[in-house]
Amino acid sequence: MKFETTKCIQCGCDMLMADTVCPTCGKVQTGARQSGALNPRTMLAVALAAAVLFAFNWFKSPAPHVGQATAHPSASLPSR
Repeated sequence: MKFETTKCIQCGCDMLMADTVCPTCGKVQTGARQSGALNPRTMLAVALAAAVLFAFNWFKSPAPHVGQATAHPSASLPSR
C-alpha cells in the first residue's frame, strides 16, 4: 500500500500528506496542500463531471422548429 507523501516546508524530509506537523522538525505545515480541494484526482473528477453534463445537455437540447421561429403569433389566430 502506497501513501501519498510530500516534503516538509522547513526541513524537506518526506512526510505523509495528511500530516499537519512535520515528524522530524515539528514545523506546522501551512499552504494550499492542506485544503484538499486542489488534489489532482478531485480536479479530474470535477472536470469529467462537467464534461459529461455539458455533453448530455448538448445532445439532449431540442432542435428549434424553423416554422415556429419565423411565424408571427397572430398568424395562428383565426381571422374574423
